[in-house]
Amino acid sequence: MPLIKYSRNSDGTYGPTAVRKDFYVSKADHRKTARRKKDKTRWCINEGKEYSVFQPASDRYDLWFCKVNNCIFGLVDGGSVVLGENGERLAKFPNDRVKNEPWHGYPVFSEASQNRPSSELLDLVKDLIPLHVRIKLEKGLL
Repeated sequence: MPLIKYSRNSDGTYGPTAVRKDFYVSKADHRKTARRKKDKTRWCINEGKEYSVFQPASDRYDLWFCKVNNCIFGLVDGGSVVLGENGERLAKFPNDRVKNEPWHGYPVFSEASQNRPSSELLDLVKDLIPLHVRIKLEKGLL
């Protein structure tokens, strides 16, 4: 599935998603045009395509929400698409927002435990990702 470029709403958000009616906002400090900061990863895809990573993960919230890390994880085409400027293939959408505020997210590597889907989540999505991708996620190599 190729990444689709979506257009922003008049308030700067994207959405709503079809199932959960969630909205998404692209944060300037994670965009590919942002100044490099040590603690910030940056998307290598354009802002309009970030939503195409978030939308299917939100609509399958029952599968992609990680209770352990309180976030939604997203992959495109089973992890075959590079999302971040350093080769990240996994996206994290933390649930650190106030209720009804839009979600935001950024690309991550799974090497840190807070950026790694739990084993329970990986069990749920086993039919959506290849086995070698699951193994890489579990070992913190993706």
